[in-house]
Parts: sequence; structure tokens; C-alpha cells
Amino acid sequence: MAESVVSFVLNNLKSLLEEEYKLLTSVEQEVNEIISELEIIKSFLKDADARAAAAEEEEEGKGNEGVKTWVKQVREQAYRIEDVIDEYILNLSHLPDCSGSLGFLQKVPRYIKKLKLRHQVATEIGSVKSSLDNINRAALKYNFGHRDEESIIRKRNTNDFGVGSLFIEETEVVGIESTKQRLIDWLLNDRLERSVIAVVGEGGLGKTTIAGKVFNNEVVKNRFDCQAWISVGKEYNKRELLSKIIKKFYRLAEQSAPAEISSMDERELITTLREHLQDKSYMILFDDVWKTEFWRDVEYALLENNRSSRIMITTRHMDVANFCKHSAMVEVYELTTLPPKEAWKLFCRKAFGPSSDGTCPPELAGLSREILAKCGGLPLAIVAVGGLLSTKEKVVSEWQRVLNSLGSKLGSDPHLKDCNRVLSEGYSNLPDHLKSCLLYFGLFPESHIIKCSRLIRLWIAEGFVATEQDAEEYLNELIDRSLVQVSERYISGRARRCRVHDLMYEIIIRKSKELGFFGALDEGKSDDDCSKTRRISIHGSTDGFLQRIKDSKARTVVLFNVDKPPETFMSTVVSHFKLMKVLDLEDAPIYYLPEGLGSLFHLRYLSAKNTKVETIPKSIGKLLNLEVLDLMHSLVSELPVEIRNLKKLRYLMVFHYKGGAIIQGGFGSLTYLQKLYYVQANSEILKELRKLKNMRKLGIRLENGNGEDLCSSIAELKKLESLKVDWTSGDKIVDIDSLDSPPPNLQHLFLAGNMKRLPYWIFVLKNLIRVSLESSGLTSDPMSDIQTLPNLLELRLVDTYNYLRLHFEEGWFPKLQILSLLDLKAVKSMVIEEGAMPNLRELKIGPCPRLREIPAGIEHLRNLKFLNFRDMLREVYHMTQDRKWNKVTEHIPEIRVSFKKAEKYYYCTAKYLSSLSHEDFQEFTEELDQRTE
Repeated sequence: MAESVVSFVLNNLKSLLEEEYKLLTSVEQEVNEIISELEIIKSFLKDADARAAAAEEEEEGKGNEGVKTWVKQVREQAYRIEDVIDEYILNLSHLPDCSGSLGFLQKVPRYIKKLKLRHQVATEIGSVKSSLDNINRAALKYNFGHRDEESIIRKRNTNDFGVGSLFIEETEVVGIESTKQRLIDWLLNDRLERSVIAVVGEGGLGKTTIAGKVFNNEVVKNRFDCQAWISVGKEYNKRELLSKIIKKFYRLAEQSAPAEISSMDERELITTLREHLQDKSYMILFDDVWKTEFWRDVEYALLENNRSSRIMITTRHMDVANFCKHSAMVEVYELTTLPPKEAWKLFCRKAFGPSSDGTCPPELAGLSREILAKCGGLPLAIVAVGGLLSTKEKVVSEWQRVLNSLGSKLGSDPHLKDCNRVLSEGYSNLPDHLKSCLLYFGLFPESHIIKCSRLIRLWIAEGFVATEQDAEEYLNELIDRSLVQVSERYISGRARRCRVHDLMYEIIIRKSKELGFFGALDEGKSDDDCSKTRRISIHGSTDGFLQRIKDSKARTVVLFNVDKPPETFMSTVVSHFKLMKVLDLEDAPIYYLPEGLGSLFHLRYLSAKNTKVETIPKSIGKLLNLEVLDLMHSLVSELPVEIRNLKKLRYLMVFHYKGGAIIQGGFGSLTYLQKLYYVQANSEILKELRKLKNMRKLGIRLENGNGEDLCSSIAELKKLESLKVDWTSGDKIVDIDSLDSPPPNLQHLFLAGNMKRLPYWIFVLKNLIRVSLESSGLTSDPMSDIQTLPNLLELRLVDTYNYLRLHFEEGWFPKLQILSLLDLKAVKSMVIEEGAMPNLRELKIGPCPRLREIPAGIEHLRNLKFLNFRDMLREVYHMTQDRKWNKVTEHIPEIRVSFKKAEKYYYCTAKYLSSLSHEDFQEFTEELDQRTE
């Protein structure tokens, strides 16, 4: 982790020497010497981090304190250099601008001030260099850079932590029967070709346990001529791995392995193994595979002999399974956490004994549920925590103590040793750049579900990654490594919201404290020292905030669940954190942004999303490094003209509840802008839009403009991926048919306003996956046209269909997954032919006041998972009374009826409605009316 800090500082130092602000020659020489020192230290840090991780895994931490102290010293000096650089640039930015035709004497004062700044930098840099010299000598003392890699690999693989899973009794395992049977079916199928079965899931899900039950199944054993179990681990030597496989197969055949095996090269080992397996139907299980290239190392040794041979792999990384697909038939089983019922059964069995049968003393039930929630359905965690509780007195005070201290116990209690190791090694095995990204989850509250777009922009602002595309790859890698859980996905399959497991969160908090990655100012807790940390996360109360941060040089401040802060809070933040790069106020009860905001020259990310902020100070025009300005769902209705000065701005998001925010002319200078959402646009604004060639997402409300101007502007935005346009033209028809060259990469299209017909250019866009049409005033049935879009995944129609019968024909919408039919006042019947919308999984209907019959053919939608009727309580009740209701809807797991009463939404299930008699239903609706009066 310290390596990433040094890398960041190195990049800053190198860029500083290339900047227009040249240092004095002597200082430049000092900086170059520091760069050399840091390059050497950076290589030492790799060894220090590896030693620290190995010592923690092997529980040999006594001699590790010196290494930790050394790493801390390096980090502090790196931060010190960063401070020197940032303060120098900040002070330069405050000097008056003397460019232009000013005379020499007028420029002298600025030159003298600049000279003084350089001398101050020279003094600081000289001091830092001296400190780094001492640190460098300490590295030689600790003998960094001289690891015996082979001995570390052997030592790590000596302890096979998964072997105990082979001998767990059936009574100790719950919730695996369906998984086990699926894996056995794959092993025993009739396919003659060699195939791979990959079991993928995060650490602690029980991959090895399940694999062991499958491996030892008698039917499986009888199917194959020979079986072998090979534990792989994070590190392995290819030659030793091949030797291990050969010896295992020979031993199982009660034969002696070739005596010369120890001297064979890789080619000879592969040939020997292939010859041994040539006439055999074999099954081999590789447990705990970490490296993506593992399959490349073994695939040629495990020959294809058309005898139904099977290779099984357990891994945390989806990339490992995907890599096998290049040259083998692969079945992937992605393990998930235990469902609540099974998790409770396992917890009670471990905490209260095998005979508990899911029962718990009533006085401990609430605490037990809270403790179990921390385990997040991970079998290893449930077993470990349940085992710990089994040793405690069955009293509330004792269990409350365990709940309160679970995070600290994770790193110290012997009952939780394996759980801690399994979770920690996922972190320690990460490359350095991903460690920073994972630790960033610690700034958010426990169990917090995070919007991925927010996380990605924060990573970029922090300097962890340069582009959104790279950041998304980082996030996907953390997901594929089973360290981050996806809570929600976009219709395209991309992760939309994510979180980390509660116990992984505890690991992150512990690591962050060790590394000084961030400090938390949490209500009721005061143990975090924020004076040297780079990031501060404020939770709950802001009381005592000023006292605890007065010496901090933090670059990031984020707020979560804070009470209303004092009026001076924002001005205090701005005045104390002059070097700040990230200020995230999302959801905080903040009412204003101070004029002093413009002094934060280094600020890259500013979010006042979902706050009470009404105006943006004009000084925002001084934030020349600002890249993200998020004002969504604030009270800001107008953006100051000074916005046009922010030449690095990439994301400008503002959404006023009364409609698009007002933006001033001149913003066409923001040529880096990629997202602008959601602003009012007249003809002048539309002309400015044409200059923004990097625009990817645009949301505008068309006012006093015409369709021709709109089409001319959109035609210039070739990179556009998402477009939302609505217009306030009343009954007037807006013609947007003149767009001859629509953006080729457009995927999301939202149009709201009166159109006589759908513009022809929509059907040229083969990449469209989402379409929303609202109040379109169409004079022809749009369905037969829209269904021709080849890749459409989501369709939303609002007050857009004016016909009595809505008919979906066979073959229509082959890829559609989500369909919303809202506010369709005319529709009396709906018909779905067999073969229409075969992949539909979510259907929303209503209000459709004239639709009282069950949609005919709804039974054909075999993949439908969720059906929601909106504001159709009486209509759906009548549907449920039809004798056919249960038969045609039995395949749909969830059917809801949502309805609005007194500005609040409620819902009930169709199953509940179908159980009511007419009298009961009447009583139910009357009670609702009384409750919401």
C-alpha cells in the first residue's frame, strides 16, 4: 500500500519538473535526487509489503513491527513531499497574473514572491532528502530486496488450510444439496470430451467443502478410473505442480513414480503425465486456484482422450474460469451466500449445539439475528462466530459484548483465525493499485450500498486511476475476485450498485488503520488520529470536528448520516483544508456553499447532491482543477456564468425538481465535458452544445427552441451514448425527424413531448438498448416499429399508446427484459402470443383503468420474475377472482399491486388480494381510505 503512495508522489514530482513553473536549478537537482531515492525505496516496499502479508498469514508477527515502522516512515515522507508540491502550486495560483503587456517593473513583485516560494521549497526538499537517506539505510539493515521466493512459495503451500473441509460430517453442512447435485450431474453427464467444472465464489462460501463432498461421492468415485485432489494455492511452481500431479496419480495406482522425476524438465513431465492418463477416464480437482494463467500451465498435461474425463477447479476469481473457456468446455457454478433460513439453522447448530434444530433462547434471538447479519451468509463466518459464541455464557450481556467487539476479535480470537485468514488473504493478494480501491470502501458506513458511478468518479479524483474505463475495469476485477458484491446491475449487465461483505469491511477498517489510509470521525468514538491521514470520513455528529482536524492536511472529506452541522461548518472545512481534492457532501443537511470555496485550487470533486444548497458561489470559477460537479436533487436552479472557466470539468450534473436548471451562454468552452444533465436549452444553448465533442450523456429540456436546432446539435455529438430530451411545447408538435446522422453509439434514448410520429433515425440505431417515450401524441401504433430494434433490452411507454388492444406478436422483442406500460388510458385488452418477448423478466403495467381482464397469453412469459400493477387495485382484484388466474400466473415468483394514497405509495401482493372475499376487499379499501385521510 505504501508503494502506491510513493508511485503517486513520483508521478507528481516528474510532472512538476515538466511544468511551466520551473524550480531553481539547485532545487531541480534535489528533486531529481529524491526521485532516484524514491525509485529505490519503491522496490524495497514491494518486499516489505510481501513480508508483512506473509508474517500475518503465518502468524509470525513478532519480527514484523520493524518492517511496519519502516513502511510508516516512508509513507510519512511521501506525504510530506506531496504537501510541499501541493502547497507550492497553491501559492503560485494565488500570485497575481502578470501576463500580457505589463512592464518589467510591474512584474518584479510577482517574481520576488515566486523566488521566495522556490527557496522555501528548496529548504523543505533538502530536509526530505536527508530523511530519505536514513530510510534507505534502514532498508539495507532489514535486508529488503533479498527474498527467497522459492522458500516463501513452499512455506505458504505447506499449510493446506482446506484439507479439513474434506472430513466435515454431513450433519455439519447445510444448504448444499442442490449445489452438490448440480456438480455431480455435470461430472457424470454423457459428454465424451474432456471438460472443466469451475466452482467460483468469495472466500468463506464453502467451495472446498462442497468440492470435497462431490469428490468423495461414491457414484462419482465409481465413474472414473482414477481421481486426484491437488491443492494449488496463491503461489506455485509449475514444474513442482506437475510433479505433484504425477506422484499423486502413481500413488493412487499403487505404482512407484519414475525415479528421475525430480530431474525432468517441464516437457518431460507433461509427456509422462499424458502417457499415464492416456487410456484412463480421470477426474482431477484443483482446489484454491488464484492465478488466471493456471489453465495454461496444466491444460496440455491433462490430455483430451475422449473418455469423459473431468477437471474441477475451485477459485475466488471468475477470470480463472473464463480463461479455461479458450480451449475447453467449461461449466461455471457461481456460489452464493446461504439463504436466511439455512444460515439461521447453521448458526444455531454451531452456537447452541447440533440438537438445537434452529431454535434459540428468546432473550438472545434479537442479538443472534444481528450477529448473524454480520456474517452475511458466509458459511465459514457463521461456523466461526457460532463456534465462538458456543464458548460464551448464554446471557444477553455476553453476546452484546461479542457483537460490539467482533471487528477486533476477527484479528485476535483463535476461533476466528481461519475466517480472518481467508478474508485477509483476498486483500493481501491484490496488486497495489487495487488495494487502494478496496480500502476506499472503508470510508462509507458499514453495509452501505454504493452507486458504482459515484465510486468510480471518486477513485479518479483520488488519482487511483486515470479514466472511467480503467476504473470500471478495476471494479470488475474486484468483483471477479469475489471481494466486492454486486447489489444491482444495469439492464446491460454492468454493475450499478455494490458493497463489501460486513466482515470484509472489518478487515478493510483494520488495514486502513494500520496504513493510515483514512480517519473516521464517528459519533461516540474518538480513537482515530486524523492529523496525518489523507482522508476523513465524518459519521453522525460533527461535534468536536474542528478540534480533531485542526492539524490535518487531508485531501478528502466525506460526510455520512450527519446531524445538522453548525452554520460555521462549511466555512471551517474550506478554511482548514486548503489542499483538499475531494469534498463529498451527498445527502448531508447542508444549506450553502461558502464564497471561500474558490480558494480550494486543487479541488477535483465536489458533490452537493441531495442537499438543501440553493446557489453556487461565483468563486467556483476559480476551481480550475474541478472535474466533477454533482448538484443532482439539490435546490440549485441556475448555474453561474463562471462555470465556463472550469476547463477540466468532465461531469456536470444538476436536476431541479421544477425542471432543467438554467445554464448561461459560454459553456461551450468546457470541451472536456462528458456528461451534462439536466439543463434548459434554447436555440443559443443548443449552438453551444455543438462544441462539446466529448459528450457521452446529455439531458436537456427544450425551451424556445425547435426540432431542427436540436437535430443539428445532436448530429455533432458523435460520442453520445445517452440522450434525454423533453420539451414544453404544449399541444404543439415538435419535428425531430431532420437528424440525418444520429450518434452511432447511442444506447439510451428518452423522449418526452408531442411527436406526430417516431423519427425514422431511431431505427438506424442498432446499439439502442433502452427506449423511453412519454406523452408522445403519436398518431400510429408504435409497437410494430419499435419491435424491429434488434438489441432492445428495456422499453418504457408513458401515456403513449392510444388504442383499445395492445397486441404482442410472435417473434417481437426477442431480447427485451424490462417492459413498462404506464398511464395507458385507452387499453382494454392485452394479448401476448407465444414466442413474443421470450426473455422478459420484469413487467410493469398501469394505471390502465379500462384493463380488467388478465393479459391473454401471460403464461407464455416463462422467464417473467416480477409483475407489478400500478394504481390498479380494483382492476387486479377482479383479475384474481378469475378461475384462470392461478394457472396462468403460477410461474411468476412475485406479483405486486402498488397504489398511491395521500402522496405515499403502498403495495400488496396479488396472492393476498386473491384470498379476499368481495366483502373483505371492500373493507380493505375502506380501511385504506380512512388510514390515509
